[in-house]
Amino acid sequence: MDRAHQTFGPAVAVLLVTCLSTSGQPPMGWNSYDNIDGYSIMMNETAVLQIAAAQKSQLLPFGYDHLVLDGGWFWNITANAPVLDGFGRPLPDPKRFPSSVGTNGLEILARQVHVLGLKFGVWFLRGIPVQAVKAKVRIYGTNYTADQIAVLATQCSWDNMNYGINTSHPAAMYYYRSITDMFSSWGVDFVKADCFYGGEIHKDEVALFSQAVSETTGTITLSYSPGNKANVTIAQWLVDNSYAAMYRITADTWDSWTGADGIAKQFPAAAAHAKLIGVGDSYPDLDLLPLGHLGHESGPNSPPRLTRLTSVEQRTAMTLWCMARSPLMFGGKLPTDDTTLGLLTHMELLRLHQFSTGNRQVYQDGDAVVWHAVSTKPVALLEHYVAFFNLAVDHSLTVAVNFTDIGLASGEMYSVIDAWDSSNLGLYKDMFSATVYARGSGLYRIIQDMVLAT
Repeated sequence: MDRAHQTFGPAVAVLLVTCLSTSGQPPMGWNSYDNIDGYSIMMNETAVLQIAAAQKSQLLPFGYDHLVLDGGWFWNITANAPVLDGFGRPLPDPKRFPSSVGTNGLEILARQVHVLGLKFGVWFLRGIPVQAVKAKVRIYGTNYTADQIAVLATQCSWDNMNYGINTSHPAAMYYYRSITDMFSSWGVDFVKADCFYGGEIHKDEVALFSQAVSETTGTITLSYSPGNKANVTIAQWLVDNSYAAMYRITADTWDSWTGADGIAKQFPAAAAHAKLIGVGDSYPDLDLLPLGHLGHESGPNSPPRLTRLTSVEQRTAMTLWCMARSPLMFGGKLPTDDTTLGLLTHMELLRLHQFSTGNRQVYQDGDAVVWHAVSTKPVALLEHYVAFFNLAVDHSLTVAVNFTDIGLASGEMYSVIDAWDSSNLGLYKDMFSATVYARGSGLYRIIQDMVLAT
């Protein structure tokens, strides 16, 4: 039914919390972007259901409950153009998603994903499709047309499918609301909204789209990306306005240590944004975990392969993501191998990720980095986490932490336990140090138990 007489609130209104995750914990799940089975034109309904079944079996018991279709679910391969309805809204390609034929959209697929106990997410690109603008299609619920709200100058710099939107136009909210209402009617639980955030921040469209999500009929967890050139000032603005549950703070991350897409670049970004972890139940996002089998058939992220990260680097990535309480979105192939599964489902790492507070970088001294957090579900009288990192590429380092720097009393004895293998490293007073391999890490639980306390 047309919403010709529906009234929408102003774009800058303070949002309801329905656009946020209300779990009190960072979102977890699987995203299709990093692997060949799920990416773009390779994605199809059969593959998604197979992946969903594997996710239910391997990852859902550990909290990875979101399945997110990244870019390409709406792409017509033959026409090399997006599939759109008569109002310029993206629809799944019926050749690859046969259950979408007619007016179903992704509703039937979402229902099948929900039956497995998973939440269903989709990717959306900022703006309105060029194809819709050229055709001057009508905006749902209005007599305005797409060309009247389009802003050619704010087209996404890395994806020319859409033009930006003039948020001051009365039909702008109608368009974004028609998108979020359609997603909600399909049963979409999560939206990855791209080209809104980062280096080419579009605050007016962030505000408008966030309001559309918050006012739609269902509860949708909203994620903004990409994070290239993101900074704490922008993130603070996003958090202050309750605009999203998660937001990228770096550019895409792949399976390398150095470079613009490497793991090392995450450390300064994570440290800078640590003060915002969990504020308003929102979380800085370090991007997909580049583990397992990943890669595309062509382009800069080809070929398909096992992750190029060494076992040491993989453990370092998992330690940082969990210590910084980044959303844990796995990007690799499902089902995955036992080694990768062991990293993703390590119970102590997940306990840190889900049940800790005060997560912060204590210091960086050259290549030595120390992080600290306090357990919110301690197994003893007191339980802290300390992570050591060595960012050097070719030599080991001795990394240390003074207990007083993490809020522990001087002169007291504390047990130090290796969080990865649960080995008890002994009793320590005032400080603890360990040798850390190049590009490596250590994660430790520092405990004062009842016996020691008395």
